[in-house]
Amino acid sequence: MTLEFFGETHMATSTRGRKTSSRNYSLFGSNWNASGTSGWGGKSTSKRTKSKTTTRRTGSASGYKSVCSTFENKISSYRALMGQTKGTTGKFPRPTASTLNTFANWVNKGAIVQTVSPALVARWSKATKFNFNSKNPTPTACKNVLCAKYGKTTIKAVCRTKTGKFMVATTPTVKGRAFSFPR
Repeated sequence: MTLEFFGETHMATSTRGRKTSSRNYSLFGSNWNASGTSGWGGKSTSKRTKSKTTTRRTGSASGYKSVCSTFENKISSYRALMGQTKGTTGKFPRPTASTLNTFANWVNKGAIVQTVSPALVARWSKATKFNFNSKNPTPTACKNVLCAKYGKTTIKAVCRTKTGKFMVATTPTVKGRAFSFPR
């Protein structure tokens, strides 16, 4: 059996009558063959014992679940805010830079940004008995209806988007459950 190292050929012999097995290895882009025993008169490598390997656990995926959901909430909230700054203006004026900065501060504190349609808020206003003009809805009237329905601690800020919907900064959870507006 022959060994090739960097273009040179070397002979491999079996040790004490043992079988040699040929393996291909790639070293710096060139292939070379190695036998199952040491080819240079050394000890046989065919009787190596397997060493015990220890597996180090770095933490289970379930331990990162809450952290991942926090990151995902912040990313989607910042995308919603950035969406108001880019593109063409819609039927309604964009939120001002100071309003978007206020929403960003709420997101930094852990709030999430959600959108709600004026029609849905008008439907909730009937149940909460708050006055909400669906022909000319204002963010203040929307906030009053949402605070009456979901609580003042849940609703942080409300503004009108460039598409006419309401953008609302809310807490991510209410009474231990994830919070989102029904569709």
